[in-house]
This record gives sequence, C-alpha cells and structure tokens, in this order.
Amino acid sequence: MSKGKTLARLLKEARVRTITLLADYVAALGPELRVPRRPEINPPLWELGHLAWFQDWWIGRNPHRYRGLQANRDIQRLPSSFVQADAFYNSSLVPHETRWTLPLPNLHETQVYAQDALNRTLDYLQEIETLGESNAQAIEEAHYFFRLVLFHEQMHAEAAVYMAQTLGIPLSKHHTRELGPANAEPANPKVLTVPAGRYVVGWTGAGFAFDNELSPHERTVAAFEIDAKPVTWGSYLGFLAKSGHAMPHVLKNTPSGWQIRCFNHWQALDLNSPVSHVSWWDAMAYCIWSGRRLPTETEWEVAARIHGDLEWGHVWEWTSSAFLPYEGFKAHPYADYSEPWFNERKVLKGASWATAPEMQHPAYRNFYLPDRRDLFAGFRTCAQ
Repeated sequence: MSKGKTLARLLKEARVRTITLLADYVAALGPELRVPRRPEINPPLWELGHLAWFQDWWIGRNPHRYRGLQANRDIQRLPSSFVQADAFYNSSLVPHETRWTLPLPNLHETQVYAQDALNRTLDYLQEIETLGESNAQAIEEAHYFFRLVLFHEQMHAEAAVYMAQTLGIPLSKHHTRELGPANAEPANPKVLTVPAGRYVVGWTGAGFAFDNELSPHERTVAAFEIDAKPVTWGSYLGFLAKSGHAMPHVLKNTPSGWQIRCFNHWQALDLNSPVSHVSWWDAMAYCIWSGRRLPTETEWEVAARIHGDLEWGHVWEWTSSAFLPYEGFKAHPYADYSEPWFNERKVLKGASWATAPEMQHPAYRNFYLPDRRDLFAGFRTCAQ
C-alpha cells in the first residue's frame, strides 16, 4: 500500500474515532452537548467544528497545501464553506473562555461541515498519487499537512477521552481499557542502568515530526539508574499514607478496598497499575519523600531508546524538564503548536493508553502546565 493510501486510511480511522466519541457524548449530554465552563476542557460542539476548520485551513483552503515546510503560513486562504468559520474556530484567535457563548451551528450542521472538510482532504490527497513513486521527496513534502491534520485530530480524540473522565461521561468499551486484576500485591520495582555516554535525542526518523522534536542532536549523559516501570498505585498509596499528601480525586477508600473512578463508575484499584491523574507537583512530592528524583526528558528518551524492557505507553510521564526549544529551533507553518508554550510548561514523555499508535515514539514531547491533574499522567523515578 502506498504512503498516500495508508495516510487516507488513517485519516478515515481517526474520523471514525472522533464520531464514535461524539456519539458517546451525545448519548450522555444530548445533541446540544452542553458542558460546564472549565479551563481544561472545550465545548464538544466547538471541538468538532475546530477539527473541521483546522483541516480546511491547512488543506482545503490552503493554496500551499502541497508545499509542506516551504509553505507560506500567512498566505491568503480560499473562502470557507462556512462564512464564520475563522471567527468561531481559530484557536489562536478565539479566547478559550468565549467558546461557550459563541452562536455555533447545531450538531447536524457541524457534522456536515466536518465531513465536507474530510472529503476535500481525501480528494487532495488523491491528487498527490499522480506525482509517481520517483518523486519521493516531493511526495514527502506534499504529505506534510495531511499528517499534521491527522495528528491534530488524534490529539483531540485523546483530549476527548480526558474530558469524558473529568466529566464522568461513559464511553463505549473500545474507548476505554481494562485495568487488570484488582488489589494485587505490589510487585518489587525493577531498575535499569544507563551508562554514561553521548546519545542522540530528537526525531531521527522519516516522515512527519513536530517542530519541537527537531533537529536530532547529541547530548552528554552521566550514568544513571531509572525505574523500569512507572510508579504504581501500590507505591503511591504508601506515600500518601505516610506523608499526608493530598489524595488524587479519582481515588476513594471503601470498606471493600481502594477504588478508582473510571469515567462514570468506580471499580477496584489494581495496585500494580501505574499512577495516573497526578500533577508534576505531586510527582515531585513523591520524589522528595522517597529520596529519588524525576528523570530529565533526555534521560527518559535515552533509556527508552536503549532499553527494550523499559515499559511505557500506559500513562504519560512527567519529567523534571521545562519545555524549551532545542538549539536551532525553527517554527513550522503551524507556529502556535510549540512556540507560545515554551518555558512555562513541563515535558511529559511516552504515551497514554488513549494515545494513537502513530504518535507513540521516544522522541515525542508532550507538554502541559505542572498543575494539571486531569491527564492520564504518572511518572517514574531515578536514583539521586
């Protein structure tokens, strides 16, 4: 299968995930999809319109849609099929707190807008096939914005899962996970050693990469010891009991044992599963209590690259590192992806169980404010 056909399949699959998540929201909230105004979420109806707008802005309405990183980000866009799209859905210009009061189109109209945007995207993607296999570099450049909109939709789908957890909205089984055997005894933690050396960090593969992952470069790393797995609930509960630290909002202790909230219901806690819904500050408090420390993002990435038995992908993992640009950073056409968020946010590495497979690689840099607890985020530790 050609890269273009694979990309078309992934775009369709991402939209299926979006629509099935939307159906879960409609079942819980009704077609008006009203949710409380909170800083960590968006109105679901606005989210769907934003996905359509983003896809249309970078592909359907973009005269430079095939130019990739050579595109002029400020080029005049073609008219939108929805006249007020730019005023409603441009996240760079529409303040977050106003998104609850916008006179948005209804659910059906928004769904039509989203389907039209996807249809145009697939039509333009098909045009690239005419370049022929001999024009590999041109094809890579032409695919750039199609991969961008794919990853963008996949990230928003994961955010929809976070939001459902926050609001207690039940999700279909294929959007959730099994948490494993309940109340098992905590396993003894295993540690891995990484020798001192010069290691390459950053994106080294072919195809799409976000601007903050580029360019690959060498860093000198001192020898260190790192947990093979993220910190488990069994270990974290010991910390809570002995330190008096605030308990995560997703936990409760009942006469039958500890329980964790999974969307709209409570279930027995698996003590061997990774801690989730903890902030960077919570992770730091645990490290201080335990006499260990968070890995830097470089240490985490190096360990993931050289140790096949480093287990990750269950929860995002806080690192000690601030989100900063690599040396030589150049913003990509979607300049607001990284550049506005440097310095104030912390880097998380890995992936959560809700992350799309295409986005799971050691070089990926997620980034959030350190007080966020709504994420499927935990941490692992290193020896001091």
